[in-house]
Parts: sequence; C-alpha cells; structure tokens
Amino acid sequence: MLSPRRRLIGLCLSVAIVLVACTTQALPSGAATGTPAQTDAATPTATASETPPPETSPSESPAASGNVTLYTVVPGDTMASIARRFATSVEQLQAWNQARYSSLASDPGTLLVGWELVVVGDPDITPLPKPTGAASPPPVAGCHAGNRAAATPSAVYRSIPGAGADVALTFDMGGRLDPALQIMTLLVANKVCATIFPTGAMSQTAIGQQVLAIIRAHPELFEVGNHTMHHCDLVRGGLGSPTTAPCAGGPPTAAFIRKELTDAAAILKAGTGQDPVPYWRPPYGSYNQAVLNAAGSVGYTKTLLWDIDTIDWKPISDGGPNAQQIATKVVGGAVNGSVVLMHLGGYETLDALKLMIPRLRQRGFSLTSISDELDGR
Repeated sequence: MLSPRRRLIGLCLSVAIVLVACTTQALPSGAATGTPAQTDAATPTATASETPPPETSPSESPAASGNVTLYTVVPGDTMASIARRFATSVEQLQAWNQARYSSLASDPGTLLVGWELVVVGDPDITPLPKPTGAASPPPVAGCHAGNRAAATPSAVYRSIPGAGADVALTFDMGGRLDPALQIMTLLVANKVCATIFPTGAMSQTAIGQQVLAIIRAHPELFEVGNHTMHHCDLVRGGLGSPTTAPCAGGPPTAAFIRKELTDAAAILKAGTGQDPVPYWRPPYGSYNQAVLNAAGSVGYTKTLLWDIDTIDWKPISDGGPNAQQIATKVVGGAVNGSVVLMHLGGYETLDALKLMIPRLRQRGFSLTSISDELDGR
C-alpha cells in the first residue's frame, strides 16, 4: 500500500499531464513544433541570403507611381534572360532599377533572388541605355532636326552615305491616321528626332492638325517634308487619298505637280511654322525625270526615298507584318545612314516602335532626322 505522501505525488503528476495535454490541443496547428501553419495559397520562400532588404524605403519604390510593371527575380534569372523575356535590354533594366539597386549600375551580375525589378517603365517610355563598362554599347549621340540641307545639288536619296551611326525614322501621313497622335507622343517621350511627310489633304483633318501642332511645339525633334496635296501617282496618274478625284485624267502635267506641292506647302507652313523646301517624298515612291524636273522648279530638289520599307500600311489580315516582324526587319537591316519608311497610320507601327527604339539604340544608332543625316553633305 502506498503511503499518503506517495499518493499525493502521483495525483499531482496526473493533474500536470492533463494540463499539458489540454494546452497543446488549444494551440494552432504547427505551433507546438515552431513551424508556420500551412495556408491554402502557396507562398514562395527565400533564404535570408537570397532576399536582401530593398535599398530604398517603400515610398521610394519604383512602383510608387503605379505606372510600371514589376518582376520578382527567381532562381536562375539573369539580367540578360529578363531583358529577353520583356523585349528590352540589360542597359534599360539598369537604367530603370539602378536608383533602387545601386549595384546594378556597375555590375548586372549582382542581381539577387527576390529583388523586384521594373521591367516596363512609365507608359511607352524607354530611357536611353547608359554605358556601364567596357562591354557596353557606345553612348547614344543626341539628334537634331530642322537644319535643312542646301537646295543644291539636286539628289535622290534612298539612304544617306557618310551619315555615320545615324538612322532616320521617317513617317508619311497620307491616309489612315490611327494611331498618329500616339506615335507622335511616343517619339516625344523617347526624344526621337524624325522627319514627317504629310499631305496637304490629311493635314487639314482634325487629327492631322493636331499632328502639325505637335511638330510646331517640338522643332528640336521634328521637321516636315512635302508629300503633295492629294497623294496622286505623279508618273501614271490615278490613286490618291482620301479621294481619287483630283488624281484622275492620266499622267499629271508639270503644272499639276507644281500645284500639288505648293498647295501642300502652304498648309504645312501654316500648321508647323516650317517651310518643307527642299525635302519631298513622291507618293508611292513613283517618279521619273519629268517629275523631278517639275518638283525642282518649285524648290524641291531633295527627293527622299528609303532603304528599309516596313510595309506597315498593310494590316496583318491582308498579309502585312506584325510589330515584332517590323522591329526585326528594321533593327536587323539598319546600317549607317539608313532611311526607314513608316506611316503615322501604320497598323502595327506603334507597337513596333516600342521594340525598335531601344534595340536600335542598343546597337549604337542615333535615331534622327533627314537634316541630321545630311548635315555637312
């Protein structure tokens, strides 16, 4: 038989065991072992070495504006692989993110898992790549517009020999006008110089007038060339935009060609403050010596054609190119002094430019005007 003292000790032990068991059952699942409880949503984890603290406070986050796209770095990512995924460049990623992750400015290899990178900046804006070392592309030179070439000698240009690392982006405005304003805004945001060839007829439309106003507001970026009044075929006659009526009646006379140019010039001067002389582009690229003589007689001695035709006027549904195809053609085909033909009403042109601008700059080209390419020649 147990003594009273031993019976008391046994009773106390039994009570203690019951109390511990009750306490353990009241804890949340996993709490007794020190491991976090599982939830229905999978939560990615990273070790302390993989996820360094941000180098700025939340108020300084690049996402603070709400107008950026962020990407969280995962194992296996490199700056190059992320750049390919988002159709940009390592230099652009550095430019967007060096304020938050300063080590990226000098060494893209410092990328760490868990960092949130800006992969698409403010809408439609791609900052200029900045050199970060010996392996970086050469610095991008600035551009200018409006320093027009002398009227003599007369010349027909498909590209500009001796222009250096310049590519002239040129835009015709002779028909469809969607998305002309978005394209002009994109060029302004990215500080891209360009030569615009409007027709007189399309310049009189509501959208055309707004395009001319943007050109007037940014003479440092934009210059105009003459694309005639009605976009007729000046060799064979016919065609035209927005109506064929003025173009009917067979091959145009010299007087007709001169009037097409002078009527358009008056509208362009009023809208932009610029005289398009001596730059002009014959509609459809259609010309012969008689056409050149007639144009030259009213001052248009620099006939600007192109060496890269984007065919952006043709919709995909009719066999036209998509944005990626346009960008690939331009970026892959560009050489020093290239002249690229696009349209302010091109179907895929806006999206193509978003790819094309950073890639051409990454190759070291300055995106500029005809005047800039002809400067000194």
